[in-house]
Amino acid sequence: MNTPTASQPLRTGVLILAAGAGRRMGGRAKCLLQVQGQSLLERLVCAVRGLGLHTPVLVLGHHAAEIQAHLAHWPEHLTPRQVVNPAPEDDPASSLHTGLRALDADVQAVMVLLADQPLINAADIGAVLGAFQRRPAGSKVLVPTVDGVPGHPVMFDAAVRADLLAAPGTSLREWRAAHPQATWSWAGDNAHHTRDLDTPADVDALARDTGWVCRWPEPAAGVNTDPASA
Repeated sequence: MNTPTASQPLRTGVLILAAGAGRRMGGRAKCLLQVQGQSLLERLVCAVRGLGLHTPVLVLGHHAAEIQAHLAHWPEHLTPRQVVNPAPEDDPASSLHTGLRALDADVQAVMVLLADQPLINAADIGAVLGAFQRRPAGSKVLVPTVDGVPGHPVMFDAAVRADLLAAPGTSLREWRAAHPQATWSWAGDNAHHTRDLDTPADVDALARDTGWVCRWPEPAAGVNTDPASA
């Protein structure tokens, strides 16, 4: 097999994790927060598709019905593939494993994005893709870091995917701890990689720092939005 070069990109499978209950956000589906009239999820998927990457796999769990109701209004060419983790709290790695199993068998690399990172854009994702393509010899995982804080998206090669799937319940963090020499902490100063939304105060800070209009959508009629009863 030929080794991919800068002009021959890796076939990259993209996972977007959106299975959380969002309890610190008052039990909301964080990816549905509207920023400048567009949901965080739509902004992220548009960024991924704008780079010409394969259709991303969206991993749902809590709030699956609410998020799927939102996706029902999207054009077909933009809609991600969806898989549902039936037990998103059974293990911290369960949603990752659900997504890894759904990816095409021939992907050469995997990118994992979080659906609650409001500042991630196509340039940020493209920078990670380029850095992974140029990673040091022996590196199998790339983790962007800012001031020592790990962020997303992370990327890893097909061998790491195979290792994880062969060890159900193993998280990427555990794999990295067991293989420190194969993990590249890609240091930079782009705070987009480390900023996420966990609490209402985080949303207020985002609106204040960016000047963006941030608001929560009205719940879709007939859709259960209570993660406790999911």
